[in-house]
Amino acid sequence: MLSETEIIALIRDMSPDYVPGAEVPIGDDAAAFHFTGGLVLLTTDSIFEGVHFNVPPFHISDVGWKAMAAGVSDIAAMGGEPSCALLSLAFSGPPDEGEVRSLIGGVLEMLSSCNCALIGGDVCRSPKGLALTVTIAGTPPPGGPVLRSGAKEGDIIGITGSAGESTAGLYILQRKSDELRARYPRVVEAHLRPRPRVKAGALLASCGATAMEDVSDGLAADLRHICDESRLGCEIEERLVPLEDDLRALAGEVGEDPLNWALSGGEDYELLFTAPPGRFDEAVRCLVDHGIQGCRLGVTRSAGEGRFLVKESGELLNLEGVGYDHFA
Repeated sequence: MLSETEIIALIRDMSPDYVPGAEVPIGDDAAAFHFTGGLVLLTTDSIFEGVHFNVPPFHISDVGWKAMAAGVSDIAAMGGEPSCALLSLAFSGPPDEGEVRSLIGGVLEMLSSCNCALIGGDVCRSPKGLALTVTIAGTPPPGGPVLRSGAKEGDIIGITGSAGESTAGLYILQRKSDELRARYPRVVEAHLRPRPRVKAGALLASCGATAMEDVSDGLAADLRHICDESRLGCEIEERLVPLEDDLRALAGEVGEDPLNWALSGGEDYELLFTAPPGRFDEAVRCLVDHGIQGCRLGVTRSAGEGRFLVKESGELLNLEGVGYDHFA
């Protein structure tokens, strides 16, 4: 079992000796980091054992990855580039060296995939279970951060990638089905190790996206966030919601609605975005040119027209109240 001092020493040993921009890295009361330009993007996220994850079915390295991914995705949703991270760890009891190495290994692997550095944090004891609090700092795109409040009436609504797979992966993990996990590995991976759309966020910012939001609480809830901040309504179409074949196959097999997974589940960390009609196709082409899927979902409306999904039957589904809420 490791003491607090030994945990910090191990994390410091695992981290790179040289971090570009870090004037004072891990080991002092506070870190010091040089940022290019004047504006810095900041975000913080916490995940708790028993609320966001359980070990098992999560491997502890997946916990480290996912904690960092949530914060990095917030920076991506503003079109920014993550630069450095702080990590606060709370253990319910003293961990052994293998646990710390595995957890921090997942943290560093995720951060290295997007050129972000771990430069400091804290270690303490929790009354129950493992908890991680992450702070990510990054730099905005040249034109400034893309905000939720920038959408205009008549803008086209789009999304990167596909929706609902993280929730489908959680469904498999909660049922502890080795057979389903073996047949749908990509779906499970989408939940355990989501990949924030940093490149897509930067591309969309450069191609005239008017608003962006990462899909963390479900497509419906996060689209409402854009509408709330931009004071708009919206209309999206069921037939346009991107659902992968393996997601549809799993849903059909277990008797679930794949559209509900997409609208309500969350933690996909894809990017919802809006763009003027004259620039939307350009934005999607820009994504595709870089190997990133993007598609149209619908259009923004005046606030008085409400927020709806048009089902293939023609029925209107009110999007109010749909999605994940910690306290619902």
